[in-house]
Amino acid sequence: MVIAIDGPASSGKSTLAVMTANSLNFHFLNTGMIFRAIAYFLDKNKIDFKNEVGIKNLLDITKIEIKHINKNQQVYINGENVSNLLSFPQIANLASLYSQNIIVRNKVTHIQREFAKEYNVVIEGRDIGTHVFPNADYKFFVTASIEERAKRRYATLKNDNSKITLKDVKEQLKERDYNDMHRKISPLIQANDAIVIDTSNDTTQQSLLKILNCIKVR
Repeated sequence: MVIAIDGPASSGKSTLAVMTANSLNFHFLNTGMIFRAIAYFLDKNKIDFKNEVGIKNLLDITKIEIKHINKNQQVYINGENVSNLLSFPQIANLASLYSQNIIVRNKVTHIQREFAKEYNVVIEGRDIGTHVFPNADYKFFVTASIEERAKRRYATLKNDNSKITLKDVKEQLKERDYNDMHRKISPLIQANDAIVIDTSNDTTQQSLLKILNCIKVR
């Protein structure tokens, strides 16, 4: 079974995806982590995100594996676990660049689809229900007001950056939303058959129950 969870940044979709997977004893597949791993590897090999030939040639001979160890997703590239290298901000920035490349996106889509052939999965992202798994068993679109999303994001950033303001975060999210929704490749779009979960005024547990109440495990 495939459960697709899409939505904008800081809507709570990642947390809900993990909780949904744990509740159902499914695997959780973190799309962003795969993009980060590929971006890290391509940058390490000094291949620019616009170099389609170089990207294709390297990825064609690269083995990328997703494993779950104690319910934690780990990414292996050519046998090396690179997961602990992927949380740095510079890697997130690289992933944003490389994810614009159609070859990279196709590679990630292939990895996701192959993984879903073997396991029951909950997959979160921005184009899971519209592009990666248009025939997913269940589709959810997790969202929240821009004000609530900004508050959540600000709460996680203020300790690391005392100069950042709530207004700054709100403007950053607006810009990210616009970029996600207007990119040429796999933009953020709510699938027509997706169930909307608005987390603005609910606790995480309340939102989780809304999702679980919609799912019938075979």
